[in-house]
Amino acid sequence: MMLLLGMLACIPSSIAHAQSDLDVTEEIVVWGDLFARWDDTRWMIATEVAMPFRLTLSKDENLEFQTQQFQIRAIFACSKDWRLNKRKYEVGCEIQDFGIKAAIAEDRIVAADIERAQAVLDEIDAKLHGALVQLHVADDGRVLDLDLEGLANSNRRQSRGNETLRQLMSRLVVGFNLKLQRYNQLHQGKWVEYNSTLMTMPLPPGVAGNLGSNMLVHYLNRFQGQVIVQSIGKGMTTVGLDRAYGPTNYETDLIGVSLFDQADGFMTERVWALEGKSTASAQFDNAGTYFHAGKIYLIGDQDRPTCGHTEVVNGRKQHLPNLPEWVPIER
Repeated sequence: MMLLLGMLACIPSSIAHAQSDLDVTEEIVVWGDLFARWDDTRWMIATEVAMPFRLTLSKDENLEFQTQQFQIRAIFACSKDWRLNKRKYEVGCEIQDFGIKAAIAEDRIVAADIERAQAVLDEIDAKLHGALVQLHVADDGRVLDLDLEGLANSNRRQSRGNETLRQLMSRLVVGFNLKLQRYNQLHQGKWVEYNSTLMTMPLPPGVAGNLGSNMLVHYLNRFQGQVIVQSIGKGMTTVGLDRAYGPTNYETDLIGVSLFDQADGFMTERVWALEGKSTASAQFDNAGTYFHAGKIYLIGDQDRPTCGHTEVVNGRKQHLPNLPEWVPIER
């Protein structure tokens, strides 16, 4: 997969050469704080999505457009709020910086369409910059739930728009979700994770989906004081797009690499690429494909990576001269 090869080039060279230089000494380390990655940490996250159906992005007042392709970059500043029980915490992540790029899902696009879409994206940027993402997390590496706090919700239009924004943010948050083989140990070997949220789709409000199941196989190795986890996944998900079409099944495949710090005991970097293709059982021909790629990494208190401009762009196969080209996130 060409995109994944480009993504893997962005992570430390120690990962790329791990298979030839493995330190096979087995060692088991137990950490006292299983929620350390949420203790006043900052994260840079980038993701891009291409969907087989349209998602409506809207302003609070009467402007909207539909997209099937978007990129999001954000900086999260996370801290533990309170313990829900022995194995779960509620975590608050402030969005310190945010940028979104989206393509308009139309064959013919005029200047007024671009102006309208830009106004919608600018409002989304203003809403999410400084907003709080609330997570429920477990001590075994899973992210169980998310919510967006502080958004106006006084009418049905705002409620639907907020749910769409929650779906967008879910594509960032799923990068944190990686269930460990034993929640307080990292030792060499492989294990299976079932029904990971990383292999789900964002859905428009009111559309049922994400039924079915998936399986990820994780392979863990150590190298020069770091822990490397390679992940391969397969699954099936069902999306009910429209009553006229009926549900559509998608076979999904994922490949990714994660880096853990052995001193801290939690994941510090991850890259992934997921592709979903409609099966022969789809009830209409133009079901399309689903694509989701991303990268996430820990940053320091003084680091200031850029999230880029919020703007309307060409889709991956569009080439309108008055719009910027789609640039994959791995570059």
